[in-house]
Amino acid sequence: MKQELLRKLALMMLIGTTSVGLAACSGEEEAEENTEQAAESAEQSAEEAADETDAAMDEAAEDTEQAADEAAEGADEAMDEAAEETEQAADEAAESTQDAVDEAAENTEEAADEAGQAMDEAAENVDQAVEDAGESASEAAEDATESTGEAMEDAGEATQEAADET
Repeated sequence: MKQELLRKLALMMLIGTTSVGLAACSGEEEAEENTEQAAESAEQSAEEAADETDAAMDEAAEDTEQAADEAAEGADEAMDEAAEETEQAADEAAESTQDAVDEAAENTEEAADEAGQAMDEAAENVDQAVEDAGESASEAAEDATESTGEAMEDAGEATQEAADET
């Protein structure tokens, strides 16, 4: 995604630079038209870069939401499985002798510990996924903003140079 955005910005800068070059080589009337075209091209480039930034941020937010949903589903499944195992152990204990009851209590305790560990791991996975997605979205936004600023600055300088030459 980042490379695609950079390629588009580079192409837009090339178009703007070419327009400025054409303006410098043409007569005064053509130079004014080309300067206007370069300015429009720079403005359009900035708008497209902003649109790309918005799209990247939206995609990162969707990825974050999806990761959180998947982690929550995993936690729910682990809890359901742990509850089923605990219930089964309790049923077996009720049908057995006192020794079987003691053994079932031990199994229930182990199942509860495993469920607790599974829940802890699921919570850590959710936290990490949210943190990673937030960092990715932040980095993408910073990169896009920086690239947009540089593109606008370059286009402004090219437009100013073309205007100065005219």
